[in-house]
Amino acid sequence: ADELMKTMSASPGSTAAYWSHELYRGPRGEKISVYYGRSLKTSENVAQFFLGKPLLGFDMEWRPNATKSSGTKANVSLIQLACEDRIGLFHLALHRGDSVEDIMPPTLRKILESQDVAKVGVAILADYTRLQKHLGIQPSGLIELSHLHNLVMYSGSRPEMVTRKMVSLANQVQSHLQLPLYKGTVRTSDWGKELNHQQVVYAANDVYAGFRLYHVLESKRLAMNPVPPQPDFAERG
Repeated sequence: ADELMKTMSASPGSTAAYWSHELYRGPRGEKISVYYGRSLKTSENVAQFFLGKPLLGFDMEWRPNATKSSGTKANVSLIQLACEDRIGLFHLALHRGDSVEDIMPPTLRKILESQDVAKVGVAILADYTRLQKHLGIQPSGLIELSHLHNLVMYSGSRPEMVTRKMVSLANQVQSHLQLPLYKGTVRTSDWGKELNHQQVVYAANDVYAGFRLYHVLESKRLAMNPVPPQPDFAERG
């Protein structure tokens, strides 16, 4: 709470004025850990930290302007997961080899394809399509935060606005977490090379924001009277 108040009172132009995963603490008061998997072996070990979690933040990054002919690593460069106390960055573009078996950690695939693990994010069906097309993965248990946002914002007053229209992650963070989400030029940087500090922070913030947003939105939904049903998994249409 003290960190949040400091951030909200920071100068608007400074990086200290933006939302960050560093504002949060885990269940034992510890800082949120960020794990970066540069190799298949490391990424597999990191993925095992997320086994047994019922709900995860999920996001992906890829090389700007990547086309189908650019190859798998350009189109699915980085996959991110987040739970309450940790964030995993799986840098498939750095994994040696080119086959799915070479670059996709088995445990990460298991998590993505499990309907028992909810994965939350924004524009999540675009990520679904990329995983399906370039890695042959069939993700399930996907929750589109835009749908939940629209439900919470409008079902009581303007039900015609409860649609599947996309609402950017930045707008949702501003609305529900009370701080702007820094974007800058890093989002269009090259995600195929080893990540610099700025890219690590950006990737970690995006996926952790999704995790935290879900819990805020869900608590708002449950506080409504009557309580509207939760939107169905995004992959079900």
